[in-house]
Amino acid sequence: MQIKFPFIYVIIYILLIIIKLNHGNSKLNYKKTYTHGRVYNNLVHTVNQYNKKRSKKEIENKYIRNNNIILPSSNTEGRNIYISYLNKQYNNNNNCYYKNNTKKRYIKKKNYKNFYYYYYIYCLNTSTNPAFLQKKIYIHNYRYKKILRCSNMSVLSEKSIENVISPCEKNYKLEDIISNGINYDYRKINEKNTTPFIQVAPMINVTNRHFRAMVRIITKRAQLWTEMIVDNTLLYNLNNLEEHLGFDNNEHPIVCQLGGCDMNSMSEAAILVEQAGYDEININVGCPSTKVANKGAFGASLMKNPEQVRNIVYEIKKKVQIPVTVKIRTGVDNYDSFDFLKTFIETVSSVGCNHFIVHARKAWLKGLDPKQNRKIPPLEYYKVYDLCKLYPHLKFTLNGGIQTIQEAIALLNGYMPENNNNNNNNNNDTSNFIRIDNYNINPLNGVMIGRACMENITVLSQTDKLVYNQDIPSTAYSRRTILEAYKKYLEKNSLFYNLSSSFELLKPVLGILKGMPGHRIFRNKLDTYIRNYTSTLPCSEILEKAIADVDDIAPGCLDLPLHDYNQQKEYIKNY
Repeated sequence: MQIKFPFIYVIIYILLIIIKLNHGNSKLNYKKTYTHGRVYNNLVHTVNQYNKKRSKKEIENKYIRNNNIILPSSNTEGRNIYISYLNKQYNNNNNCYYKNNTKKRYIKKKNYKNFYYYYYIYCLNTSTNPAFLQKKIYIHNYRYKKILRCSNMSVLSEKSIENVISPCEKNYKLEDIISNGINYDYRKINEKNTTPFIQVAPMINVTNRHFRAMVRIITKRAQLWTEMIVDNTLLYNLNNLEEHLGFDNNEHPIVCQLGGCDMNSMSEAAILVEQAGYDEININVGCPSTKVANKGAFGASLMKNPEQVRNIVYEIKKKVQIPVTVKIRTGVDNYDSFDFLKTFIETVSSVGCNHFIVHARKAWLKGLDPKQNRKIPPLEYYKVYDLCKLYPHLKFTLNGGIQTIQEAIALLNGYMPENNNNNNNNNNDTSNFIRIDNYNINPLNGVMIGRACMENITVLSQTDKLVYNQDIPSTAYSRRTILEAYKKYLEKNSLFYNLSSSFELLKPVLGILKGMPGHRIFRNKLDTYIRNYTSTLPCSEILEKAIADVDDIAPGCLDLPLHDYNQQKEYIKNY
C-alpha cells in the first residue's frame, strides 16, 4: 500500500496536467484572459497542422516565413528555444506601461521528430484594459543567451519581422513631443547630418503645377513632387516637354517621379528630367494601380523583381548626375516578409541608390483597387524604423497614414503611434506615442504626406516653423491670405477659360475649409460658378465670388490664424 499511493498520486497529477494543457482548442479571443495552457496549446496545434502537410526540408526552410507559425529557423536545430510572451498593460495611476510577468512556466514540447523547443510563456492578466492587449514575442537561443528573433503579435496572429522596436515605458503625448519642433541633437551624431524633409507625395491628377504652386504659397521649404510621369510619355512628346516637365523656379526642391520598366527608356527619360532642371529623380516601385502594375508591368509589380529595379537604377545613374531614389511599399502580394524587404533594399542599394521612400503598407495587386490599397493593408511603421537601424549608411523616408504636420514631427523625432503595432487596426490613434529604441543610429531622413494635404492643404501651414525653424510665409497666415495669393497666381496663369482647365486650376483650393463652417457651401458654389461662368469670367473672379459666399455664411472664418488651433476650435464651437 505504501508503494501504490505515491504511484496513484503521480497518475492523477499527470492527468491533471494533460487536462490543463488540452484546455481551449478554440481560436484565441482578444477580449479574454488566457492562461499559459490555452496559449501554448493553440500554438502547438497550429504547428502540428503545418507539419502534416509538408516534408521535413520544407518545414526547416519555411518555419520563419509562415505568418502563423512561431518557430525558429532551421539553423537552430538541437538548440533549446523559448518564447517570452509579454503583455503591456496600462496603469491609470502612474500613466505608464509595465510588464506583468508574475506567473511563468517552462514547457518542453517535441514538435517534429528530434526538434525540441522550449516555450517560456508569461501568464497575463489582461482583463483590466483589453484595448492594450498587444503582445511581443521574443525567440531566444537559450543555450547562448542570444535573441534570435523578435516579433510583434496580437493574440489572433503573429507577424514575422526581426529587430522589432522596443518601446519606452512612458506613454508620450503628441503635444509634448512637438513642443520644441524637430530634435536635431541626434542628427549631430549621425554622419549624414541632413536636414529632414517634409515631402508632398506624388499623386496622379493632383500634384500638377497648380497644386504645387498652392503648396509653395504655404511652405517654402517642403519638398515637392510631380505626378508620376511614364517614361514613354516624355520620349514620344519631345516637342511638348514643357507640358509634362515644366515647373516654376520657386518650386525647388522638387522631385520628378518616373514610371516604367525598361531600363533603356527609363534612362533616356531621366536625361530629359535632368535637363529640365529637377533636383532629383524617383522611380515608382509602389503604385498599386492595375493600369500601372499589371498592364504597364511597372509600379508595385516591379517590386517582385529587385534585380530589374537594380538594373534600371544602374542605367539611370550612368546617364545623370542628380540623385536617384526609389519609392516602394513594405511588400507586394505574398512578397511581404521582412526578409524579402531586406533583400530588395540590399539588391537595389548595391548600385548606388542610397535613399528609399517607403509607403509603410503592403500592396495587393489583385482584389484591391488603389483607394483600398491606401486604407485596407495595415500600416507597418516599425518595419521602416527597423530598416533605418539595419542600414545606417542609407536614408529612408516614411510615407503612409500621416494626417498632420505634428504627427510628421513626432515620427521625425523618433516616436511612433502606440497602436501602430496593432495589425487589426489600419488607423493611427495619435493620442499616445512610444519612443523608438536606438533611434539615433539612423534617424528618418524625411516624412511624406499625401492625401491629407490634398484634402486639406492647411495641414502644411506650420511646416516651415516647426520643421525648419524658419518664419511662416506671410501668405500662410490665414485661409484668406492663402486664397488671395492663389488668386494672383490664377491671374497670371488663366490663359484658357474653358471648363476642363478651370476645374484643374481651381481644384487645389477645394479642401481649404475642410473641418470649418462653410466647407460644403464653398465647394458647391465653386463648382456651380465654374460651370456657369467659365466662358465669361476668369478663374480668379470665380474664386472671388466663392470667397464672398463664405464671408456671408461664416463671417470671420477665413481670417482665423492657422497657427492658433484653440481659436479655430472656439469658432467652430460657437458657430
